[in-house]
Amino acid sequence: MSVTASRKHTAATPAESTMELRVHRVLIWSGFGMLALWLGAFLFIAGFIPPSRPTAGPAAIVRLYDDNANAIKFGMVISMLGSALLVPYAVAISGQLKRIDGARALADVQMVSCALLSLEFITPIGVWMATSFRFDGRSAELTESMHDLGWILFMTVIWSLWVQLIAIGVAILIDRRPVPILPRWLGYLNLWVALLILPAGAVLFFKSGPMAWNGVVGLYLPLSAFVIWIAAMTVTVHRNLSSQIAASQR
Repeated sequence: MSVTASRKHTAATPAESTMELRVHRVLIWSGFGMLALWLGAFLFIAGFIPPSRPTAGPAAIVRLYDDNANAIKFGMVISMLGSALLVPYAVAISGQLKRIDGARALADVQMVSCALLSLEFITPIGVWMATSFRFDGRSAELTESMHDLGWILFMTVIWSLWVQLIAIGVAILIDRRPVPILPRWLGYLNLWVALLILPAGAVLFFKSGPMAWNGVVGLYLPLSAFVIWIAAMTVTVHRNLSSQIAASQR
């Protein structure tokens, strides 16, 4: 088979291209799905928001698991599912970034970084699962240590997200066409969110106050920034994909 024939054989038809865009338009809503499952599990099922105090003693942590063992188990299963939804979400973002001249490598960086983030969220959730599984047969101090390990891992996994945000922000801002693929304000938003999540990486150094894992700066500021980012990316990419689908059908 000649090279020309091979290219003709593998080239996407307009219908296939439209279908791919439609798939991406579904995938981008995985971001909201992740938030719904994640926040619902932490807030309403497991009771992990607001978090336990970093200064809480072993007896208080054992009581937390004793009173809510099944709710914590169920909540962690739901939040683990939510964390996995970050992967299809990132695929849809990469599809848009790859339309930007010079941004294909940055699209790959954000995709791999988000896949790592998904695994990094799943890891502390797994620790909490193990803590709730057999907490009544071990020392209170060990239960406290495992609970602490979960929160420290959960809060300090921001660096893969940080790389993802920088990659998306730079990719958007290097787009020099008159009508960019993604609006420039979204690029700046990604860079601002990369700055606002940094306090979560420092909770290891604080057991009380606003910078602790239950504090305004340590938890709620990064969490709010993350929610705003998911919402902004989802809505903007969805609108882009709807416009691209309409253009492909003309």
